[in-house]
Amino acid sequence: MKVSVIIVNYKAPHLILQCVKSILQYEKAVDYEIIVVDNDSRDDTKQQLRAICPNLKWIQMGYNSGFGRANNAGTKTAKGDFILFLNADTILQESVFEKMASRLAAEPKVGAVGCRLLNRDKSLQLSYHNGDRFFRKLWWRNPLAIKMGFSRRNELEKSNIATMHTFDHSPRWICGAAVMMRRQDIVSRNLYWDEDFFMYWEDVELCHRIRKSGMKILYLAEPSVIHLGGGGTNVPVERFAQMETSKLLCIGKTRGRLVVKIYKWLMQKELKLELRLEKKAGHSIESMFAKELTFYGIEYENTISE
Repeated sequence: MKVSVIIVNYKAPHLILQCVKSILQYEKAVDYEIIVVDNDSRDDTKQQLRAICPNLKWIQMGYNSGFGRANNAGTKTAKGDFILFLNADTILQESVFEKMASRLAAEPKVGAVGCRLLNRDKSLQLSYHNGDRFFRKLWWRNPLAIKMGFSRRNELEKSNIATMHTFDHSPRWICGAAVMMRRQDIVSRNLYWDEDFFMYWEDVELCHRIRKSGMKILYLAEPSVIHLGGGGTNVPVERFAQMETSKLLCIGKTRGRLVVKIYKWLMQKELKLELRLEKKAGHSIESMFAKELTFYGIEYENTISE
């Protein structure tokens, strides 16, 4: 059993060095190779990595190709039976390769397996969320739904998702920060990452195709990996725009183009209603709401008074 670990790197030498060092520290029992795909970082990361891991494979893309395209480039050179797509901002704190690969080997109906993700402080980080319930999420934020108490179901669902992270189960999707698949499945079923995505939401789309192919997704409550990313609401405008663009692309890929148009129309109506209520209440526009308004082309004043 050999594992190919593919790590996409882009101008983050301190992160990927930390990641590779943790692999070397904890992975002693499994035969593996490390493949780093560099999106044109133009620094000395390759030399630093080779100093601690001489056999490391290095693929230079020559430009910032994005997450999916870089992962595919690594996959095409991989020699392992199992491929672990691992983010550069992850840190192993125990051996994970054997446990993940063993489950894939034992369960042919499983197309992808993920493990428990932890924040920097070792608290739970959700390996998936309910954000792909696109229209349900849109309704839950509606002022009418909030007034009628429907939005409480969203909080209940979030709580249930967190509880489910305490045991193994089959969710709809898993975070792309640490995902293992069989190389044979990727090749024979064409389960490469969709290169239309630059970054974000490609894991949701990939898991959708895996399930459509007749296989299931598996989340393992053990082992665990620290993931220093994990998103958040305080994100730059450019990153938010990329996230939202990828979300719309994901809707189109998994639901169809007409659904994208319907979603965008409903989103604009929703934002205009929220803006009207915020203006009536004399509230200032919060950062995330401002980014949404800007992305969907709705004009507003940052500080609103009656």
